[in-house]
Amino acid sequence: MSNALPETWSARCSCGAFTARISSPPVLQLVCHCTDCRAVAGTPFSNFVFFRSRDAQVDGPATKREFVADSGHATVRECCAQCGDMLIDRTAGFPKVVGVVAERIEGPFSFIPMHHVWTDSKRPEVEIPTGVTTYPRGAPG
Repeated sequence: MSNALPETWSARCSCGAFTARISSPPVLQLVCHCTDCRAVAGTPFSNFVFFRSRDAQVDGPATKREFVADSGHATVRECCAQCGDMLIDRTAGFPKVVGVVAERIEGPFSFIPMHHVWTDSKRPEVEIPTGVTTYPRGAPG
């Protein structure tokens, strides 16, 4: 029995129209508490898994929300044009990676966040587990 990660990952929105296929392992997993994530996702935080951009293929109808994040970097959140689910995060601050919403990744995937970021913006009712690295502002660089 092998403990190796799959060679490819797939993710999709609820309706299946907007998809991502990635052919490399994750490079970073984190929980973002910024106000922009909350606004787009409609949740108290967002769970992201980042992969090398060059290994990611994104297909399907999407709407893009472009903004300058609190970090000062141009950021794009891509959501399904049909069901509205957020699937993709791209930021100029991390140009070589693409973020995929963890809950949208299919198959045997365990989300194990390495960091919680923008914790200064976190909702008061959200508890961060002890022992997890936190960044009050921004992400590890």
